[in-house]
Amino acid sequence: MAMTPAESQRAYRERIKARKEAANLAAYQVFNTPFYEALPEDHSYSSDFANAFELMGIPTPEFSDDRGPEEFTLDVGAKDDGFFDKMPGSLGRAELMVDCLLAAAKDLASHVSDHKKSEIKARLAEIETSDLSDPEIRKAALKDVTRLNKMLDQLDKQVRWTFPQWKVTG
Repeated sequence: MAMTPAESQRAYRERIKARKEAANLAAYQVFNTPFYEALPEDHSYSSDFANAFELMGIPTPEFSDDRGPEEFTLDVGAKDDGFFDKMPGSLGRAELMVDCLLAAAKDLASHVSDHKKSEIKARLAEIETSDLSDPEIRKAALKDVTRLNKMLDQLDKQVRWTFPQWKVTG
């Protein structure tokens, strides 16, 4: 019996997914040495990685064995959602950590930007409602308005950071 278009499409997507998974497995079979063994011995206490976590007041993650991200997660549902299906071991944990840190940084940057915008707009509103009859006060207020509007323009822009590529595919 012939397949319906929906069944045909579903089968096609499953074949594509299987090919991608096979290619990813083939790509990761290249890495024989576990990631934790390739790190310098002082990476967890004398590196930019460790310094960044210390500045944030967060304990520096250590890579002392080849356990994967599923051993460290606090989100019990993440195991069922397929977050740990990509790369096993300490290398998979490091890759997931990069992805999570980027997502967290983007979200936090958005919240900080929104807060700053609302505060700047509040200062602009204060200037609009203030008494500007004195020429000196008006001159200072116009200077502040210009400065605050420049700050708003800066916050409306996107920034780009460059990173070494950390993901590979087969």
